[in-house]
Amino acid sequence: MTLLERTSRTINALVEKVLFVIGAAICIILFAQVVFRYAGASLGWSEEVSRHLLVAITFLGGTVAYKRASFIGLKGFGHKLGPTIQQAIVVGLQVLTLACFGLIAWFGAAYTVKAAEHTSSSLQIPMAIPFAVIPIASVIFVLHVLADMARTLEGKTP
Repeated sequence: MTLLERTSRTINALVEKVLFVIGAAICIILFAQVVFRYAGASLGWSEEVSRHLLVAITFLGGTVAYKRASFIGLKGFGHKLGPTIQQAIVVGLQVLTLACFGLIAWFGAAYTVKAAEHTSSSLQIPMAIPFAVIPIASVIFVLHVLADMARTLEGKTP
């Protein structure tokens, strides 16, 4: 196993643990919000924190779904054309995917830097903190795609 593949798997395992913690945090925060609201006091920050955590789950969960190959794919599209054509199609799709996530990482980082000037409404934290998940997740996607490309070019199935 290459260093790239080991890094991809290690980061994926870490992200899976982070997703579990974020999911549990959302459940606890929303449950506390219901209890406090029923008691007559509302947690003003709970909705904002839950929203930011849900966005983080969406982006980071996408990286895990990609790593587990849980997305709808075009596998078998070039199967009837032979293994060489099929490998070329897979590599072409991986290059397009790499370009897409590279652009998202680039523009996500620029957007995160611009968002540092603004603060969130109830927490009063820089909006760069919740927006940072966009370039972080995109870089993780790029790592996973590069690991898949390396495997494909070695002749192994991604």
